[in-house]
Amino acid sequence: KKSYTYGDCSFEFLNFCKNALPKSADYNFIGIEEFSLSQRRAIYYLYPHIKKQKADFLLVFNKPGFKRKGYVLYKKLDNSRFILKHI
Repeated sequence: KKSYTYGDCSFEFLNFCKNALPKSADYNFIGIEEFSLSQRRAIYYLYPHIKKQKADFLLVFNKPGFKRKGYVLYKKLDNSRFILKHI
């Protein structure tokens, strides 16, 4: 049911993130529109992890090759869906 609601690609990514993030880790999204229904669903699914503007982890969705200064690759689902960690 969740896969249908979230979409197969999104649900696979969120499940990957939920399992990969350390306990009590905070995160922010790259590639999911701010205040969208998709983002609200993702925040709900990833609870108890907390979304923060300046987060330790960036959850990158459908942004191949995305990089941000001060972050390194933490875990990778595929070339366009991965997690970056603040160093």
